[in-house]
Amino acid sequence: MQFDEVLKQIGEFGKYQKIQYYLLCIVGITSAMHSLNMVFVGGTPEHHCDIQYDKTQWNNLTYEEAYNITIPIFETEEFGLGEQVPRRSRCYMYDLESVKRIVNKYRNNLTLAEDHVTNESDILYCTNGWSYSKEIFHSTIVSQWDLVCDQKLLRDLGQAIFFAGRLTGAIVFGSLADRFGRRPVFFVALALQVVIGTSAGFAPTLPVFYVLYFLQGVMQVGVFLIAVVIGTELVGPSKRKWVGIMIHNFYAVGIMLLAGIGYLIRDWKYIELTVSLIGVIFTMYWWVVPESARWLLARGRVSEAEAIIKKAARVNKRELPEHPFDDSMMSKQDDKIDTVKDFMRSKKPTRQYTIIDLFRTRTMALRTLNICFNWFTNSLIYYGLSLNTKNLSGDLFINFFISAATEIPGNCIILLLVDKTGRRRLLCGFMIFGGMACAGTILVPKDMRWLVVTLAMIGKFGITASYRVIYLFSAELFPTVVRSNGMGMSSVSARIGGIISPFIVSIGDTILVLPVLIFGCLSIIAGILGLALPETRGRNLPQTLEDAELMGRSCVLLKPKEINEVDTDSVDLNLVHGERAHLTAEDDTDKMDEHAKNGNNETAL
Repeated sequence: MQFDEVLKQIGEFGKYQKIQYYLLCIVGITSAMHSLNMVFVGGTPEHHCDIQYDKTQWNNLTYEEAYNITIPIFETEEFGLGEQVPRRSRCYMYDLESVKRIVNKYRNNLTLAEDHVTNESDILYCTNGWSYSKEIFHSTIVSQWDLVCDQKLLRDLGQAIFFAGRLTGAIVFGSLADRFGRRPVFFVALALQVVIGTSAGFAPTLPVFYVLYFLQGVMQVGVFLIAVVIGTELVGPSKRKWVGIMIHNFYAVGIMLLAGIGYLIRDWKYIELTVSLIGVIFTMYWWVVPESARWLLARGRVSEAEAIIKKAARVNKRELPEHPFDDSMMSKQDDKIDTVKDFMRSKKPTRQYTIIDLFRTRTMALRTLNICFNWFTNSLIYYGLSLNTKNLSGDLFINFFISAATEIPGNCIILLLVDKTGRRRLLCGFMIFGGMACAGTILVPKDMRWLVVTLAMIGKFGITASYRVIYLFSAELFPTVVRSNGMGMSSVSARIGGIISPFIVSIGDTILVLPVLIFGCLSIIAGILGLALPETRGRNLPQTLEDAELMGRSCVLLKPKEINEVDTDSVDLNLVHGERAHLTAEDDTDKMDEHAKNGNNETAL
């Protein structure tokens, strides 16, 4: 029997698979906490220049009076374009000695003293450091290392460094898991994530913290990626789309729980320690989670694979023959193995295709650029809106929680509509819908900031839904011979979007609604461009570059029963991190279902 035939016999998503899948989905909860904890670890408290307040030296002025007379009002905070609100400076102050001298001279007339300070005192950069409010955050890396004013770029660099680590992790752990096995690499990544995350909480300097934070990003994507692969590789083809999307609901729950952790703890060191040490719980999985039976079979370790399958059959209360993977099956198994590398060894291609082939013709070049732009935009906006909750009015923790909660209906609606409505309509519809909500923030009056929050959350719902569609859609648009190259380029485009997102969000420090407006405009543009992509629902996957050229002009419809199998297709670990696989068109028809098991999982990475 073929592997998927064995799965159908023991149950495509029986009790055994459900136990394994949901156990590994819990890992997704903690992975989400790592991915966005910079919102609280790197939060920027309200701050101003340290005025070195001592009541005896300030002629018995209160702290508030000393602050008001020492900190000038000349910065503006623009809520919307053209609407300015004056506020006291965060980065400049009047010369302290001059201020104290004037206060002592006009001790009985504070108003007159303020006028003289304004006219006579020099304005200086914060020479004595800063004072930070502890109303929202007790301690962050910003307050510990003064990452404000001319150093605030270093604050934004932290999240970008983490995303760069995730890009590295996808490349490194994808190859390691294919070579050494999913299970050992998963537990190594998990152990390192605990150790590195805990060490980051004790980092003595900012450079040391950022090195550890980069490595934390590497391990985070390694743990989550492999957990998803192990959890889905034992699931039958008709259930892969469901499990691929549903795990993102656990990811959303993790972000929601992070809001609670941030609210209760409010100290960046203890947040790092809490999020990291939770991973110790997963050491118990060593006795529960087995190696991937698909990987074992691909490596020729048939007896070990059979033992796992037989255990699954017992738990599912199904019957299996003594040797489900017989010799005839093994003779055909070479075209059903899970790793692109092994397939490359087993089949000699007629020619080798490279990333250049994605741009060899005008049609393919425009389509590739369109898909990459959509990936870039989805990632930029998804993470940008999550990080931008700090710039929204209202309570940071509630906004962050609601932002995560909007992902659950976004995930579920795609499950309901993706096979009924089609990929292109959903992608374009949700991107334009979410983009219009974000862009609409520019029209909101400054006394209705709650409406900005509402529109931003609607935008987050739209981008979550479109992000779930783009992976499936792009995997079906690229022809077989360059599919891995195309998906690799798309993945890199998404990573770049994630790296850029914190710098877009930082614009909100000056113009509150501008980041959301930028996200909205980009989303609308990407949605409109998506209309140029051909629909793939119910159509044969393109095998060659010539097939892709003809896509959108004439297509052969699949039989209804075949549609769901194609819909669940995606790519394996190597396709996620962009390693090239030179597959031939004649071989791919039978292999696509097996090489495309991890489809919708990239969006959470």
